[in-house]
Amino acid sequence: MTFTPGALLVLYNPSATHVNNLLRLRHLCGNVVAVDNSPVPDLHQVAVFQSYGIDIVFNFNHGGVAGAYNRGIERLIKKGCDLLFLFDQDSEVPDDYFVQMEWACKSLDTGLFLIGPKIFDTNVKRYLPAHRAHKWSVKPLPIESYSHGLVPCASIISSGTVMSVDTYHALGPFAEDFFIDQVDTEYCLRALCVGVPIYINTALTLKHEVGKRMVRKFLFWKLIQWNMNPVRQYYSARNCIHLSRLYFLRFPLIIFVNIITACQIASVLLYEKDKRKKLLAISAGIVDGMCNRAGVSGSGMLRGPTMDFRNPIFKTNTEPGSLSSRLSEDKTRAEGNGGVVRI
Repeated sequence: MTFTPGALLVLYNPSATHVNNLLRLRHLCGNVVAVDNSPVPDLHQVAVFQSYGIDIVFNFNHGGVAGAYNRGIERLIKKGCDLLFLFDQDSEVPDDYFVQMEWACKSLDTGLFLIGPKIFDTNVKRYLPAHRAHKWSVKPLPIESYSHGLVPCASIISSGTVMSVDTYHALGPFAEDFFIDQVDTEYCLRALCVGVPIYINTALTLKHEVGKRMVRKFLFWKLIQWNMNPVRQYYSARNCIHLSRLYFLRFPLIIFVNIITACQIASVLLYEKDKRKKLLAISAGIVDGMCNRAGVSGSGMLRGPTMDFRNPIFKTNTEPGSLSSRLSEDKTRAEGNGGVVRI
């Protein structure tokens, strides 16, 4: 199987470091699309990008990061790419990233997949946690202890993710009503509902800034200081409730995603400035989530066929030879190898 890889990177008021990350990405991949979500693009930067053969899409933050992913993927598909890589502007891509990921994709028995790397959060100096999820249980994975193979998991972040064009057509576009926070989690849950496997390629580590988080000590515990602005606080609180609403029947434990909101409230109360603005934003997000409002700043109602469980895409086929049946076989094979799919 031969793939034509293409990479998209989302920009938002990029710094010099972010510009260098994009230029480095162009060195590693022949087809690169930069989606500029900045309110006012920097025309000098744009000229530099174009001189390096980077395709620019001006999105002006329409649909948030979800809209940027969708516009970028659409452009990559028009360019003939069938292996789609997603990156945020602060991700540091290793030299062997595309080779290792393409090798992993070719090792699978299916053309439908989501694969991400291990993510090392450069702010808090630790790997992002990984889990396996079943209807009534969640099992943490010691992801830092794996150094090779594909490990099945329940969710990966969007930056560093690779999918086939068939996966994108099967799952549909990213949910622009979510705008920014939990966009990747929703996409992964959507994939799980139809049996599209999700893996972490443990041979690769992507250094990435997850927000502006810091580690703080409180009595005998280590807590995360989130340092999110009020707008992000709003979307995070609101979209956690939307995830609970959309996927509770399939994954009842998803309701505990709202613990994130509780942790953010604690962070604001204990450590952060602008407490009133941030607490009001969180409160507004909770209210809009409970009232089923989505879109930009809570305007409009949650909508879209990709989040409608009456849509046939969410009906899992368990007949012999079906995608879900093959996924079950892959899972059994992985469990026999200590939870790792050998590649």
